[in-house]
Amino acid sequence: MSSDFDFGEFLDESNQSDLMILCLDLFGILTKFQVDHNKLEAAKIEILNNQLTKNFEGFRSAISNLSGGDKSSQINSMKHINLMVDTLVGDSKSTEKFTKIEKDVKESIDRLIKGIDSNGDLFKLVQVYNFLPNKKEIAILLGRITDYELKEAKTMEKVKSALLKDDVEVLLSKILSEISDESASGFISDNIADIFQRRGVDFHIAGLVTKESLENLSDEQLKNNVLLMVNFSEDIFTSNPEFLENIQSDTNVLTSTSGVDKDTFDMLLLLKNERRGDMFDKYPVKVKEYSVFK
Repeated sequence: MSSDFDFGEFLDESNQSDLMILCLDLFGILTKFQVDHNKLEAAKIEILNNQLTKNFEGFRSAISNLSGGDKSSQINSMKHINLMVDTLVGDSKSTEKFTKIEKDVKESIDRLIKGIDSNGDLFKLVQVYNFLPNKKEIAILLGRITDYELKEAKTMEKVKSALLKDDVEVLLSKILSEISDESASGFISDNIADIFQRRGVDFHIAGLVTKESLENLSDEQLKNNVLLMVNFSEDIFTSNPEFLENIQSDTNVLTSTSGVDKDTFDMLLLLKNERRGDMFDKYPVKVKEYSVFK
């Protein structure tokens, strides 16, 4: 969150709806198999010029670095747009826009699937499925598969075939199981899992952490930085819009999963150097702090 976050602007739901519409337009452009660079740049400028964008540093940075020739920047922007769409409060105009973009995205999916030839293409589809209502399970399964950094053309073809079938979730689960049996390359090693467990993290939570989430983190950070399990209701994104931005800027999200209570989430967070657990004291959340590694 920006240090000069303007709550007055944010709490005006028409402002939120305007930004959501701009985000939806850009998402629709990014889901095309061939991204129109001119449309992308125009939509990018519209978002950067929006009065609310300045309040979200992580989102603004992702959009600023967005490039028509850089697939990684596109995937990162799609990820941030998904978070913003979940955070912002819409109105009838943004609902109408969502319905239109949802239809466009659904029409683009088959072309995206047939064009898969790299992990980057799969990562893009993860964000596409995250965007679509009732497709979150596909996004989760596909995300776990991409964590294995697929290199075999045969496996890539099996994933493509599965995504085009009606029983896609069953088929992806089977593929994930097969890959898991063959290799553990996408998930943390037993040594890293042991660090988390010796700090007090439950086995099933430690098992959800992937190598991707630990990128650029040292063993010493994993052992000594503040490690938290934060439980919160999805309503926090509306009541405390800066919460998401603080998580993005001050922590490393190791994994997240549904909480025990309805409409709640658990996030395993490793705080960045010198950050302390009391940073969440002002929020309506439950925090469990784990011990340091011994």
